[in-house]
Amino acid sequence: MKHIDELFAPGEILSGQLDGKQLTEEEVRGLPDFQISGIAYDSRTAGPGDLFCAIRGYETDGHRFIPQAVGSGVTAVLCEEIPEGNFPGVLFIRAENTRHLLGPAAARFYDMPCDSMTTVGVTGTNGKTSITSLTRDIFAKAGYKAGLIGTIHNMIGDEILDNKGRTTPESSDMQALLAHMRDQGCSFVAAEGSSHALYLDRLNGTRFDYSIFTNLTQDHIDFHKTMEDYYQAKKKLFAMTRRADIINIDDEHGRRLYGELQNGPLPVYSYGFSPEADFQTKDLDLSLQGTEFTIGRKDGDIRIFTPVIGDFMAVNATAAAAAALLEGIDAETIREALAEPSEITGRMDLVKTGAPFEVIIDYAHSPDSLEKLLQTVKDIHPDGKVVVVFGANGDRDKAKRPMMGRAAGANADFVVVTSDNPASEEPQAIIDAVVEGVREKTDRYETVIRRQDGIRRAAELCEPGDVLVCAGKGHELQEILQDGYHPYSEWDTVREAVRSLGWEA
Repeated sequence: MKHIDELFAPGEILSGQLDGKQLTEEEVRGLPDFQISGIAYDSRTAGPGDLFCAIRGYETDGHRFIPQAVGSGVTAVLCEEIPEGNFPGVLFIRAENTRHLLGPAAARFYDMPCDSMTTVGVTGTNGKTSITSLTRDIFAKAGYKAGLIGTIHNMIGDEILDNKGRTTPESSDMQALLAHMRDQGCSFVAAEGSSHALYLDRLNGTRFDYSIFTNLTQDHIDFHKTMEDYYQAKKKLFAMTRRADIINIDDEHGRRLYGELQNGPLPVYSYGFSPEADFQTKDLDLSLQGTEFTIGRKDGDIRIFTPVIGDFMAVNATAAAAAALLEGIDAETIREALAEPSEITGRMDLVKTGAPFEVIIDYAHSPDSLEKLLQTVKDIHPDGKVVVVFGANGDRDKAKRPMMGRAAGANADFVVVTSDNPASEEPQAIIDAVVEGVREKTDRYETVIRRQDGIRRAAELCEPGDVLVCAGKGHELQEILQDGYHPYSEWDTVREAVRSLGWEA
């Protein structure tokens, strides 16, 4: 239980109302009997004693559901506009932006869970899942009970928790999850910060000891409208740092961010291939068995072998190692953790089959990530041809579709364009937009509408010694079609394609 005064800092709320009487901020804080037993932003989950936060969303306005929340027995309502009507005994608290305040209020309700743990936040277009997973592995090897919040799932120690399809939870859910992790004994948490979550204030109230920026490339422009808006959403994470920022200066937006943060109050460290990086990825030896590389730093180089594949994965591992080194974890522990990392589902996954060609599954779903994926595969497997099968999401950033086509056409030996969550759109229309870009680079392509058929066709095109790259779906376990969600596994689809061609899967 918390008194209403404990949930809001001075100046965060504007005024209040109780039984028709208008109250100043000071009067709201001075009320003796308003104890809060929970925080809710959905009227369907609100209960007796809760504070209900009415949020104005894109599709609906939480203010419409205040009567339902009151009917559920809430003690108080945080709102931007106090509704008309008689709601006896319910305290209304008015604020300028309720979404902005939900996270900080929840953090205080749960006794500031971040203050009890070492926390790492990661944002950027690509690499968030890999870096958070690798960072968690290192801290776990160092003896921390480690939590993970991200795209594939959430974790407490070795226990997997359903993330309900969200990379970053709503802000009050985020604080409840962090508190649960703390109460379960976690002393470390790594969390992904998506641009949607940052823009929508879902990380408000969260504090990170170390914040990491990976890169910024074309994606989510359907939501953010411009790359500048996208950048500014990502940048919000670095106002939440309390110890140090770690920035990839290989990326042009990373170099910009690094420069802007230099004038701030916290240390800023760089990583990447650049010789100027504080933590430099260098001397790479790539193969399908893994990646050997050196982390160059002023305090002495560290030679690493990790079974994860690709130069970009080496850079991701460097970012994870940087956070650990800044925390004081020794080089040998980092080396051991990266040599035996947890599986990062759908990230450069080498699928074992009986086919005479290799199969790689990867989540690459942006032009930059697809280009880097295919370039990496060509580098580590130069003798056979690379056949890629991929698509582009429906109801998402349409501008990136031909860009993805160009990336595939320029870097693969043969391209099969198929579906990838077409959602409400016609699959063929999405495929046609992708093909516009493919045709600019190659005439060696085919189109197949149904993804399962596309993967089978791509497998048919492979000869002994080739590599089949299935891009875009990665860890996802469903397909979004016009008639709804359907169970789907890229691994099952690959194995079925291999079996249909007469090989053991």
